[in-house]
Amino acid sequence: MRIIASNNPDNSVRLLSSAGGVYTLIAEQVIADGGVVYGAGFNENWHVVHQHATTSEELARLRGSKYVFSDYLDTVKLALTDLEAGKKVLFSGTPCQVAVMKKRASDNDRLLLVEVVCHGAPEPRYWDMYLDALCRKLKRKRSEIKNINFRDKITGWKGYSITIHFADGTAFTQRSSKNLYMRAFLKDYTLRKPCFKCPFKYPDGSRADITLGDFWGIDKVAPDIDNNQGTTIVIARTKKGEKAIEQLQAVAKPTLVEIARFNPAITTPAIIPAHYEDFQNHAKCSTDVLRLFQKYAAVPLKQRFKDLVKRILQGKS
Repeated sequence: MRIIASNNPDNSVRLLSSAGGVYTLIAEQVIADGGVVYGAGFNENWHVVHQHATTSEELARLRGSKYVFSDYLDTVKLALTDLEAGKKVLFSGTPCQVAVMKKRASDNDRLLLVEVVCHGAPEPRYWDMYLDALCRKLKRKRSEIKNINFRDKITGWKGYSITIHFADGTAFTQRSSKNLYMRAFLKDYTLRKPCFKCPFKYPDGSRADITLGDFWGIDKVAPDIDNNQGTTIVIARTKKGEKAIEQLQAVAKPTLVEIARFNPAITTPAIIPAHYEDFQNHAKCSTDVLRLFQKYAAVPLKQRFKDLVKRILQGKS
């Protein structure tokens, strides 16, 4: 196993990526070798589905985190067809999706498996309900959406925002710490039940060649490279993975213990919240998902007061 921290030297790609833009570097090499890249993107209705890319332009839609469990099984079949045709394939996704691809393809030298460090994946219906509710609130239609970014660094990598751009040039943007969809996700209410017993964690559960994730805790572990633009933790589990990351520049070489301390999803599944079943039951009959998220995942009053005081003080300075 080899662990490094790395960034994409192209700062424009780095800023458009969730972490340091390393996924793009690895995927572009596969495309340059005539291969096909599979990963999560949005379809025309803004559902999260696995798609394929054979050019750098197509790869852009697979870049960045999508906090929804993607529809991926059809692309497993397509990836297998590409492998049978002699093509190189990079298949990326959550650890469980990668494990399915690994099982179906067995040990194929042309297949590179790349998983993301996974906190857990929300049920797609919650994203669907939220996007519909938000569009109603903003008096918009899904057809007016031009782009969705779950990890917009306009407010920094550490304090990222969710941003939805519309065709007329306007945008909805909100800090993830205050966005109701992101809060419900990060509080684990919208996660799929299997996520709480995920068997694909390090050091023994992963089936990937490479694992990519955010270098949370960089200010403690490697403060000299912390510039709040995003840095990727890269873990190569296999010889194939190590070969694929040879091109990357290591800006730090942390240990598994160091990175897992600040990004526990590397080694530990999410813990089911105390009111998870209540949330699920209410969701079945709720017609107002924003109110549902507000009930279970709103910013606490004490925190809202602190934020207000902070804004007032900043306004006076």
